[in-house]
Amino acid sequence: MYNQTAQNQTYRRDGRSAPSRSGGRRSERGRGQERTRLLQLLVCLALFLAVFVGKGVFPHRLEEVRESLLTLLTANTDFRGAFSRIGASLSGEDDVLGALGEFCVEVFGPSQPEAGPDEPVPVPELTSLLKAERTFLSGEPDGQDLSDHYFDSTASQTALRYRVGSGAGEEPEPQPPAEEPAVAAAGTVLVKADYSGPPLPERYTMDQLSLGTLETVTPVLGRLNSTYGYRDHPINGEYQFHGGVDIGGQTGDPIHAFAAGTVEYVGENDSYGLYLQLDHGGGIKSFYAHCRSVCVKKGQTVALGEKIGEVGSSGSATGPHLHLELKYNGLHLDPAYYIDCLSDQ
Repeated sequence: MYNQTAQNQTYRRDGRSAPSRSGGRRSERGRGQERTRLLQLLVCLALFLAVFVGKGVFPHRLEEVRESLLTLLTANTDFRGAFSRIGASLSGEDDVLGALGEFCVEVFGPSQPEAGPDEPVPVPELTSLLKAERTFLSGEPDGQDLSDHYFDSTASQTALRYRVGSGAGEEPEPQPPAEEPAVAAAGTVLVKADYSGPPLPERYTMDQLSLGTLETVTPVLGRLNSTYGYRDHPINGEYQFHGGVDIGGQTGDPIHAFAAGTVEYVGENDSYGLYLQLDHGGGIKSFYAHCRSVCVKKGQTVALGEKIGEVGSSGSATGPHLHLELKYNGLHLDPAYYIDCLSDQ
């Protein structure tokens, strides 16, 4: 005691201070401050991810998340003990990252919760996820590891599917499939033609009518040699109404059924040559003329696109082509609305 006192007096006479015994404690406090800053960084990162992901993925559920957090904060959880253990880790008595993981597990997902009838039951999957997060953080990940883990990991994506304290794992409610646009009933006017020519013959229209749900194909894919409407007849030169379209083709090209149906009749005359008509039901019928041959019989059922004949130039025709007509309840329609044709280019 005497020697120490004398030594202190010597230092005072020399104008120097005595060696400090608190150097070790300052070093220890420095490590604690570093751990505090690290903890603050991790908490800020967690909050940032929660807000960023919440706004980007579940903007409509932010209110539910707020209510869930309020329920969690009012639940029977020993927050004081949990924060005390975090404080102990900061003082150097335990691993900081490990204690942070334990804190998350204890507050957000106890392994054996004791929930009352009105208390939310923690999600088991979320408990396992938080334990995995604790293990990951205990490994002292660097910046690249944190980026890969929080933005690419399956575990992080799985966590987004659950609400903390929601009571049970809830998958996102499946969205009902988009309803297909309703098909207009057969006979509904789809396009009102702006027609200002000569009066139309009876039972003919320039408007586009719906064929309902009837599935159709193009009987012959070719160029339109003659359209629906008034024209100069290519043989007699008279200005008269052409009740169908003429589709160019090569002799022998297959003619396909416009739609599934039944062969209503097969015939031949000097004007249309060899022809046939199909009844597709619902008042819809298709007529084919100038055929070289017909390979179906009256009353026969045909499928959509089935071969029913071959392109020819029988009757009053200047070359091989298909004369096609469409009718709805006896009203003649413009077939160009319902088939595909090759352009002139």
